[in-house]
Amino acid sequence: MPNVLASPRFWRNQAVLLKPDVAYGTDPVPTGAANWMEARNVSYTPFDPEKVDRNIQLDYMGRSGSKNVNVWSKLSFDIAMAGSGAAGTPPKYGAAIAACGFAVTNTPATSDVYNLVTTAFGSATAYMNIDGTLYKFVSTRGEMKGKINAKGIPVHSFELQSVYAAPVASAMFAPVTKTGWPTEEPVNSVNTGKVTINAVDLAFSQFEWATGNQINRLSLPGPQLEVAIADRGPTASITVLAPGLATFDPYALALAGTNVALSNTHGTAGGKKVTSAMKVVITNVAEEQVEGMLGYKLTLEPTPVNGNDEIILTFF
Repeated sequence: MPNVLASPRFWRNQAVLLKPDVAYGTDPVPTGAANWMEARNVSYTPFDPEKVDRNIQLDYMGRSGSKNVNVWSKLSFDIAMAGSGAAGTPPKYGAAIAACGFAVTNTPATSDVYNLVTTAFGSATAYMNIDGTLYKFVSTRGEMKGKINAKGIPVHSFELQSVYAAPVASAMFAPVTKTGWPTEEPVNSVNTGKVTINAVDLAFSQFEWATGNQINRLSLPGPQLEVAIADRGPTASITVLAPGLATFDPYALALAGTNVALSNTHGTAGGKKVTSAMKVVITNVAEEQVEGMLGYKLTLEPTPVNGNDEIILTFF
């Protein structure tokens, strides 16, 4: 008996493209030659419906059915934390950062600085091909996270949402250009700098943060159809080796609710360095063992001082 599928499709054959939007809701048509993403740990939900029950009273048991009110899509992936390889040339995944509530200031040959915004949010369109099927995520916005953990690969993580678009049959992207993606540097004592909190330099083993964007999926009469960033409540945590209290007293800072500066730079060469700078309030302190040494796990609330300055990312 012949196989049901003469040519089964393979899960491993996947590629993701991402391109910034010119106008929200208009597909900018990403191409493999310019917009390929070095995406890792990709997950997707192409069909994410919002349903409403019909709630018809029947003279027998069973469902009366439901209706799809709206359908949305989600796409998540990780990108290794690194620049483009050339200082002042934006990172290849800058469109994803902008779709999560940041705006960039480019200084040619020097740096790209991403600051949070409260208005004029960007968006980006992603294409994902899985062995012959094209999924479009038009005008996504979403949530961004950072993770810099010792003995690991530092990553920026993205969860992007969009209005649903029906998948279509399509050949794999060609050509896919993979230049502009320097090999990442793992987190260790050579590649990763100290963290500075309240002007005190500290060694650390774990540093994670999230923008905490409130994502609203709007489908209103008018029409108003979009994925919108309505607010944000960033979160963060870091585990540091504990010096003497005379040097660094996180309990006193937490008790006082002091807003302090935090900064870390990862990367050793120009074009591969990334600084994560924050204004944070320490909200909790827990003593923790770090490979046999005393450490503090600090729960942090990134909190703006002058507005939109609680998280700043600099690629240089």
